[in-house]
Amino acid sequence: RRPVIGMAARLAAEKGVEYLVAAMERILERYPQALVLYAGPYENVLGEEAYRRRVMPAIRKLAEVGHWRFVGLLSAEEMAAYYPNLDVLVLPSLNSTEGFGLVQIEAMMNGVPVVASNLPGVRQPVRMTSMGEIAQVGDAASLAQAILKVLEHPEAYRGDPEAVARRFAPEATAAAYEALFERLRGVLS
Repeated sequence: RRPVIGMAARLAAEKGVEYLVAAMERILERYPQALVLYAGPYENVLGEEAYRRRVMPAIRKLAEVGHWRFVGLLSAEEMAAYYPNLDVLVLPSLNSTEGFGLVQIEAMMNGVPVVASNLPGVRQPVRMTSMGEIAQVGDAASLAQAILKVLEHPEAYRGDPEAVARRFAPEATAAAYEALFERLRGVLS
């Protein structure tokens, strides 16, 4: 079956979509049938009109030959059906203030590895689970290399979806914060 690369985000400059577009040239050399399945708003994104005008011509070229498909903004139920269709989820974020991406955890809970930018919040789930690769920020060649590595060795990134669910469950996060606060209270007392 053809490799399916997912991205779930607004079509916005800080999301680094143009780096995935540029990475596709190298990916298509190795996997000529590869497809990007893009979930999220891509039309009329407030404040992103100039960015859309800049990136859409290259996306249209990929779409015209069957390598890019927009699926739009999906509901929670639709996202649950989206993830199992992916071979890898990509977060090529550029913004250093970009936080922890919940889509990564959702993908990993569905057994889908992730390629994320080397930004503090963005890279954490990959580092914590080993279910993916980290690419350099704003570097299409690094992004392509990381995606190809995951596509070529999927078994190395399978991980344990149940362990991911346990580790990132709200209860686990709350318990970790409580433990941190207790340690801080001990230090400050």
